[in-house]
Amino acid sequence: MSSHANKERSVPPPALTVVASDAITRDGVCSWFRASGLVRLLPPGAVADADVTVLFAHQVAEDTLATMRQLVKQAAKPAMKSAMKFVLVADRISEVELMRAIRYGLVGFVPRSQGCMDQVLQAVLRSREGGVQFPDVLVKSLIDRMRSLQEDVLEPNGLNVAGFKDREIEVLKLLAEGMDTAAVARQLDYSQRTVKNILAGLVFRLGLRNRTQAIVYAMRAGVI
Repeated sequence: MSSHANKERSVPPPALTVVASDAITRDGVCSWFRASGLVRLLPPGAVADADVTVLFAHQVAEDTLATMRQLVKQAAKPAMKSAMKFVLVADRISEVELMRAIRYGLVGFVPRSQGCMDQVLQAVLRSREGGVQFPDVLVKSLIDRMRSLQEDVLEPNGLNVAGFKDREIEVLKLLAEGMDTAAVARQLDYSQRTVKNILAGLVFRLGLRNRTQAIVYAMRAGVI
């Protein structure tokens, strides 16, 4: 047997919870997932142990978002290694609701009208690898919104999408290379006070604790 096959066998199936407003939908969906053999189905109350939660709704509304928010709170544990993930199956979702749902951990949206459980399963499996799955029309909506944000809000204020100003990135790059504030000030021809003010403003604006966390945040954002 190949090493690739052994690797596939060694990876456990994603743990999954299903949430639906009616028992008939939930029971039918659970039966389908169970028969697929590609997921490990958990009881509804085990959201904290799930890799992803599939949430069924008719139309995404405030109560749907409230359910997501409540499940996130319910699953919140100090020992959790990653944020909660949702795949949402619904008739439709507005741009505003989509942005809010993404904040709660939405990684996939499947239109309920299509009625294709294979697409739901694909979204679940893709999320396990860090992927997302949205219809093209929603992807275009997100791109348009990000472009508008960049042009109308960020660029006029000297910010990028990650929320950093150019001189903040310059400072963080040098700090990440091991320089102290005095060396950074000399390199950029700033005073030490200016460097410290730049860092203090950044840490406060992004709600971070210290400069080390700011460096890590910038690295994860891909700006340094």
